[in-house]
Amino acid sequence: MKWNRIALVEYDAKTIALVVASIVVLFIAVMIREHINTKKGETGEDLAKVREVLKRLLPDYASYTTAYALYKNKTYRGRSTTTTYAHYAIAFKPGALFVVPIKYSGGEVSWQGSGALLTKDNLSRVDNDVMGTVLFGLDGKELCRFDVMAGYTKQDKYEPFNIQQKPEWEAYKSFIDGFMREVNGR
Repeated sequence: MKWNRIALVEYDAKTIALVVASIVVLFIAVMIREHINTKKGETGEDLAKVREVLKRLLPDYASYTTAYALYKNKTYRGRSTTTTYAHYAIAFKPGALFVVPIKYSGGEVSWQGSGALLTKDNLSRVDNDVMGTVLFGLDGKELCRFDVMAGYTKQDKYEPFNIQQKPEWEAYKSFIDGFMREVNGR
C-alpha cells in the first residue's frame, strides 16, 4: 500500500495549525479572565466581606491589620489527586495573630467557630517558608497552615475569591518574621 506523502504532510500541517490556534485562543481567554478577576479584586468587595467577619468576631478589630489566607494542598495517590482547600480570615498585630476559618457560598462569607487569638503563650512553634505559615499548639500538634499572598483570583468554587491585598501581604511578611522569632524564641 502506497501512502500519498503530500496529502499526509498537508493533513499534518493543517492539524498542527488547528491545534496551535486552539491553544492560542485558550491562552488568550484565560488571560482575559485573569485580568477581569484581578480588576474585580482591586475593587475590594471580597476583601470587605472577609473584614466584616473579623469585625464581628474581634472586639478591637481596628487595631489589627487584616488579610485573607488560603491553604491548598495536593495529595497524589497513584493515578488520583486529592486537593484540600481551607480559607481563613486573619488579623494580626505585634505579638498576636487572630485566625478564623471562613466559607464562601452564594456570594456571602460565613465563618466556622469563634476563631482563635494566637500568641506566644498558646503556641509552641511557628514555621514560615515559601509554602506558607504553619502554627503549632502547645502540645506540638499542627493547628493550621495557610499562605497569605498579594493577590487571589477566582478559579472555581474551591477558589472563589477575587482579592488584591498587596499592602496587607507586605505587612504580613514583616509581621510573621517577628512573630516567629517571638514564639520560637529565636
